[in-house]
Amino acid sequence: MRVALTGADGFTGRFVADALAAKGVACIALSADLCDPAAVERAVDATDFDRVIHLAARAFVDVADWRAFYAVNQIGTFNLLDAVARRKPGARCVLASSAQVYGPGAQGLIDEQAATYPANHYAISKRAMELGAALWKDRLDIVVARPFNYTGVGQATQYLVPKLVDHFRRRAPVIELGNSWVKRDFGDVRSVAQAYAGLVLEADVPPVVNICTGTVSSIDEILAMLTTLSGHSVEVRTNLAFVRANDVPVLGGDATVLRGAVPGWAPRPLIDTLAWMYGHAAD
Repeated sequence: MRVALTGADGFTGRFVADALAAKGVACIALSADLCDPAAVERAVDATDFDRVIHLAARAFVDVADWRAFYAVNQIGTFNLLDAVARRKPGARCVLASSAQVYGPGAQGLIDEQAATYPANHYAISKRAMELGAALWKDRLDIVVARPFNYTGVGQATQYLVPKLVDHFRRRAPVIELGNSWVKRDFGDVRSVAQAYAGLVLEADVPPVVNICTGTVSSIDEILAMLTTLSGHSVEVRTNLAFVRANDVPVLGGDATVLRGAVPGWAPRPLIDTLAWMYGHAAD
């Protein structure tokens, strides 16, 4: 089995490559300018593969160039699917979407049947990708993965958990945050990678699957874990610029479908993830 992987050099991609290698599967990096259909077709034609995991995307939601979200995440994915359908009809294609498609009104543990109300350009582009990808389902075996928050070594400090870990590593006296009491689903990138590997390899996989832990933790709880791990305390100050109006108290994913689709899969405990990140940063 040979799996083509877009975004292989990204934060998630290198862990997905490791997860595939651990299963004895050849992982082939597939790299092209997704906005250039001819370049995508050349790259696909030059790659020997059986199945595809598509991770490459514009991801950080605060980027001001909103047009790039649609150019890459939506149209770029369509370019890829079109090329793959010609090169390898019937191939399994696992597409990385986002739990952000459920929208800011979602709360509790969300399952795959929940309504979608994307509310920023990134989330809208991902939902548009999902909808448009269905037009290739007669030629490809398409699986949409909706990952919730996840983190790990190598994630940039513009994201919340690496920002927290960095403050403790530097033994900073103060950190500015928004609503630290909200509870969210925080996964480990290594577990997420194992989920992607399972979704591309298992024989029978549902068309839409949440990648999540099925549990939630508050930022306050993460701060307490890091305090225990580091022996350092950080003063938390509320920055109104980080406070989201009408923040829902609890938002996480229901992992029932994922556990059924990938037998034996289980998320790593958050304390293990934080210890890995803190210990790596301290090396």
